[in-house]
Amino acid sequence: MQLIIFGAPGAGKGTLAQNIKKYKNHKHISTGDLFRKHIKNQTELGKIASSYIDAGELVPDEVTDDLIYSELKLIKKDFILDGYPRNIHQAQRLDEILEELEIPLTACVYLSIDKNVIVDRLLYRVVCQNCGFTYNLKIAPTKVEGICDNCGGELSHRKDDSSDVIIHRIETYEKETAPVINFYEEKNSLVSIDCSKYDLIDNFEDVWQTLLKKEVEG
Repeated sequence: MQLIIFGAPGAGKGTLAQNIKKYKNHKHISTGDLFRKHIKNQTELGKIASSYIDAGELVPDEVTDDLIYSELKLIKKDFILDGYPRNIHQAQRLDEILEELEIPLTACVYLSIDKNVIVDRLLYRVVCQNCGFTYNLKIAPTKVEGICDNCGGELSHRKDDSSDVIIHRIETYEKETAPVINFYEEKNSLVSIDCSKYDLIDNFEDVWQTLLKKEVEG
């Protein structure tokens, strides 16, 4: 199954991706992780991306496109795209990449959520510094305080999880990605899940069955 996951900060993209990766053995492709991997390995793409990041500039779409292309060329199936595409150009380029590599897109999963729920979630969010698993101290705490259930790593709050920053990130996200959501809705590829009332952990199998139905429908 080949999926794109969309959702505002705190909607649950990481939670859903982690569960699909853990229980269904799919590859989680995060643009942020890809950049870090290529920069660490000093690949040509990593060097180009690093030159922009070090200068405090946004990495151009073309560089990100090439990064995704190189990854999908190796994987080809059973993956979750997280953080890409972010705009219409990238969405159109992804269409070209998938067609060239003969990879069928199963669905674009849109995690919709109320802003107030997002703020409440992110204020209580902690992230494992080792494996990247996320937890919520209010609704889904770890068994041992400050320790990751998955790998035993140390947990910490993200620096950008403050009320003002969260609201700004949500507004920026909505402005930038709304056209992309419409793009996939018009292609009949969109699966919308209301995460304000839907627990992605407790109801993971229900979500997965919804995606399987979409795969069968084509």
